[in-house]
Amino acid sequence: MKKLFQKFGLNDKETDTFLKLLELGSQPASVLAKNLEIPRPTVYLILENLQKKSLVEVFPKFDVKYFRTVSPKDLFAVLERQKLEISKTEKILEESLPALESLKNKLSITPKVRFFETAKEIEKIYDTVLKEKSEFRATFNPYFVKKFMPKYFNLIAETLKNNKIPARELLIDCSEAREYFEKFNSKNHQIKILPKRINFPSDTIISGDKIFMIAYNDDEKQISATEILSPPLAQTQKMIFDELWEKD
Repeated sequence: MKKLFQKFGLNDKETDTFLKLLELGSQPASVLAKNLEIPRPTVYLILENLQKKSLVEVFPKFDVKYFRTVSPKDLFAVLERQKLEISKTEKILEESLPALESLKNKLSITPKVRFFETAKEIEKIYDTVLKEKSEFRATFNPYFVKKFMPKYFNLIAETLKNNKIPARELLIDCSEAREYFEKFNSKNHQIKILPKRINFPSDTIISGDKIFMIAYNDDEKQISATEILSPPLAQTQKMIFDELWEKD
């Protein structure tokens, strides 16, 4: 029974009080305190909390405050009201989240890191990238992207274009790179193909304060990825990318 009332947000004392009041019927706090063997002031505090949760009602009788529980059948309605309040709170939280995020300690340099080891998990990386609105920088190997994650070979570039997000990309030289260049190179999405002497089986995406690194193992048909949230590291990678972009 206590597990049920925990779902309504009740602690053990509140649950015991509700069940005892349900058993006794309408009673003043003094009678309830005597039956529960706890001080009357404590009972008043518990009853006040139960009232706030819409589980107990109060009414006058002979100039004395009486308390009664809601009908057990009405618990469904109480639960629905709580769900509605949660929904409202979630909406307020969603609206307040940017302001809350802005209050976070900007001086913290500890990066937040997440690891992904399957293609299905790594789809989350790409989906996160698609939601980013910051300037996009990437070094990537189109051969591996098209082989391991073909859905995203065009999708990221198309999303960047549709959202008018400035982008620069450095590509490993291969037929897939030339195909990609012909499709997407533009003033807002600038693409360069690296010299043939440069080759690597990985991608690095820098967007906002995040770095996304995807590694490929062609022999074992494996893919893994790392997401790093760190303003200092992201800024460093942006500067390295910009230097490489200008020298190429």
